[in-house]
Amino acid sequence: MKDINVPKTNSMMVKNQKKLLYTIILVSIILAAKFYGAFITNSLALFSDSWHLITDLAALILSWWGVRTACKSATHKYTFGYYRYSVLTALINNISLIIISIFILYKAVVRYMNPVDIAPEGMVVFSVLGLIVNLIIVRNLGSKSNNANVKSVFLHFAGDALSDLGVLLGGIVIIFTKWRGIDTLLSAILACLILKSAIKMTVECTKILLEATPKGISIDKLKQALVKIPGIIDIKDIHVWSLSMEMLSMTAHISINEAYWENHEILLHKVQHLIKDEFGIGHSTIQIEHLPCSSCYHNKPEHMEVCTMCVDCYDYFKVQSK
Repeated sequence: MKDINVPKTNSMMVKNQKKLLYTIILVSIILAAKFYGAFITNSLALFSDSWHLITDLAALILSWWGVRTACKSATHKYTFGYYRYSVLTALINNISLIIISIFILYKAVVRYMNPVDIAPEGMVVFSVLGLIVNLIIVRNLGSKSNNANVKSVFLHFAGDALSDLGVLLGGIVIIFTKWRGIDTLLSAILACLILKSAIKMTVECTKILLEATPKGISIDKLKQALVKIPGIIDIKDIHVWSLSMEMLSMTAHISINEAYWENHEILLHKVQHLIKDEFGIGHSTIQIEHLPCSSCYHNKPEHMEVCTMCVDCYDYFKVQSK
């Protein structure tokens, strides 16, 4: 049976790839200009922003590759598809951001101890150039994309636009007040902002790789919503995790009333609609049962050991052992 959603999905993927490719070209141009400006002005803020742009460019290339790879279907080797590639690349990007942020903070301390002359006029020129390009990038990407890669890049460059605004203000302050320490202060502030965001994203990527329950989903609320469907008695051995920021998966044992057994496929369809519409879970494997966990391997007389992967089973045996 032909999947009518495939053409639309591929069209959106191609559109997102083009957006990211245009952004790569713009960032490459502004990166070359800012590095040149940093060397001729001796501005640490401009220099730190240039290093930041290197990570931006690497992140963009990886994001573009991630969107391109995400178009691939699942295979016998990669049965869950290629969604985790985007998480791995995001983790690499954010670890590199942490390292660079620490390096910038170190350079800020060194610059504070050993002040150098700064050309504020150059800071103003190149920050204005960067601000214009970043605003073009933000405009190109748009804020309403449903793709996590494009959305994260949008937020990233919106932050970069604010960074350029900071460098611009620093240059103006130096011109009118001669207070050159503002450059070192701004570079340290920018490094701290980058470090904070990078650590946050690293934690999120790590949670995805560890298959933690996705942010914003409560297992209790999910179970409460499911048992409200007529015919469902109980939910056991439920697992919810992220393959990527876009794709959520779930497995569960669902026991149903005997009267609904002949039409259990209709009930299953209602479950799939509910978890997709209310919780954003796009892939699920549901095991229908007469009684809670009646078909569970660990529920058999000869296999009564504790299952550490099932919260319900673990809690049950914990109570029984007291």
